[in-house]
Amino acid sequence: MEKQRKAYAGVVEYFRKKIMTGELRQGEKLPPEREIADTLGVSRHSVREAIRIMDMTGVISSQQGSGNYITCEFQKSITETMAMMFAMDQIDYRQISQVRYSLEMLAFSLALGKADETKIRRMEEYVNKLDKSADDKVNAELDKRIHYTLAEASGNILLFDILEACSGVIDNFIKDMRYEILRTEKRKGMLNECHRQLVAAMREEDEEKGLEALKRHFDMINQILDKKM
Repeated sequence: MEKQRKAYAGVVEYFRKKIMTGELRQGEKLPPEREIADTLGVSRHSVREAIRIMDMTGVISSQQGSGNYITCEFQKSITETMAMMFAMDQIDYRQISQVRYSLEMLAFSLALGKADETKIRRMEEYVNKLDKSADDKVNAELDKRIHYTLAEASGNILLFDILEACSGVIDNFIKDMRYEILRTEKRKGMLNECHRQLVAAMREEDEEKGLEALKRHFDMINQILDKKM
């Protein structure tokens, strides 16, 4: 068993080095299992186990009938790790919310002066549509798009991936959370005013105004959920 473990670990390390040196790049296809096994002198079982692990961690994507491709979608592994921690009660909503709040403040600060006109206009459009929409499902998606675009505007890939993982865990484990938060016109109006102030602060490059809007936004969400959970 120990020998087998070392064998598949060796396969993983082999591909890690190829990615690190640039010999393998995102989008490229891995050789067939038999070829990998022959090259490295290991069993095909060890190769399959290595591929399974690399797929789980987001290094590759296994496409049935096509093969295995380098994808480097590490958000997948971050999300799965956080989801397992949530399922096993090692973290809760409040802890995830604290991380989201801290990272969104950082995202806003990084986006100041960097966010292009396209992203700012996109966020303004989402805010305006949220004001007018009466569809709970549409409202939830618009809310998500606002925060997604903010994270994207930061230009920090790791920050973006962690925020998306936080969002994914909450959406999967607390069903209809976004619907509940935006359920009444009063709540929707209060939260969307925070969105509006946030986007205005980004356009004006006003850091204090934007951070205050985020604080009010997360304070309101936590107060709502604390009563429901």
